[in-house]
Amino acid sequence: MTDQGCGCLIDDLLHGEDCGNNHNKGKVLVNPDVEKLSQEFYLRHLTDGLPIVPPTKERVLKFLENSDLEFNDLIAVLPPRRGKATVEKIAVNAVMAGCLPAFMPVVENSIKALSSERFNLAGVNATTHPVAICTIVNGSISQELGMNSGVGCLGPGNLANATIGRAIRLCMMNIAGAVPGVGDHATHGSPAKYSYCFAEAEEESPWESLNIEKGFEGNTVTMMGVEAPHNVNDHRSTSSEDLLDTIANTASTAGCNNSHVPGEILVVMSPEHAQTLERDGWTKQDLKDYLHENMTVSAELGDRGGRKLDSGLITNGKVRITRSSGDVVLVVAGGPGRHTMIAHGFGAGSQSVTVPF
Repeated sequence: MTDQGCGCLIDDLLHGEDCGNNHNKGKVLVNPDVEKLSQEFYLRHLTDGLPIVPPTKERVLKFLENSDLEFNDLIAVLPPRRGKATVEKIAVNAVMAGCLPAFMPVVENSIKALSSERFNLAGVNATTHPVAICTIVNGSISQELGMNSGVGCLGPGNLANATIGRAIRLCMMNIAGAVPGVGDHATHGSPAKYSYCFAEAEEESPWESLNIEKGFEGNTVTMMGVEAPHNVNDHRSTSSEDLLDTIANTASTAGCNNSHVPGEILVVMSPEHAQTLERDGWTKQDLKDYLHENMTVSAELGDRGGRKLDSGLITNGKVRITRSSGDVVLVVAGGPGRHTMIAHGFGAGSQSVTVPF
């Protein structure tokens, strides 16, 4: 790539294409015009529409220094394009997203998790459904990186949350080929596709954290294919059953993929709601069991999706939106306020994946 921003080497780095101009491998950009470069990358469909940080050689090398692998080591092969996600390509996208070099292990392991067959990235990227990739971080690394697990953790304002989530999306576009209208066919898309990343508030939770529940004690990333979060507002319930009924009834929505193909659902519970349940002696498993049993949709309304509802799922004219209590992925996060957030999944089309590092 020339010093002033020719797009050929970035194509080479991201897509494995050779522009034929005999540019040196590993050279990215030197002293680029930031506005011109962002516009050029945008016109080449290499951005999410927002300005990018130029992936200069110096910046990319700093990210490579924060990886335990070599720059050309293959992390994953990402559909639909089946692009090769090498450490270097991931670093380039992390730079573009505005990440700090220290964020590299989280981004790297997130991409690794997405390559798992159970996640079904091909389906998640190509569907007309507005499913987005959500990253949940556990372990000490969340505090080390200054991630937000408290007030506004699902919204703007935190560098780590915002840029890690954005880096994953740029990898989906530039490596996997999930460009809207090309490899990403979501009818409307979703704002959650810009960035969807937060940490669990482990110290605020009265229960075991998600990484412990999954069998890991250290740092983990859990990747889920879910819709944008929906609020559950309950400031009046004084009993656990009343609170859980509010959550269950909010989640029991016809038209979500879970209603006709039961699968995972994400529940992000505020510390105040968690304290109400813990006070009444509810374990994490208790409430997962309760939600599974009570999150139901009438069979008539549930059978409105793209697939015929399996009659074996119908009980007393209703269908559960999860297959078992294990489909209820529960984490505690957020600040003061009696709110919980739920995010329906991709039905049975995608399963969450947790990777330790």
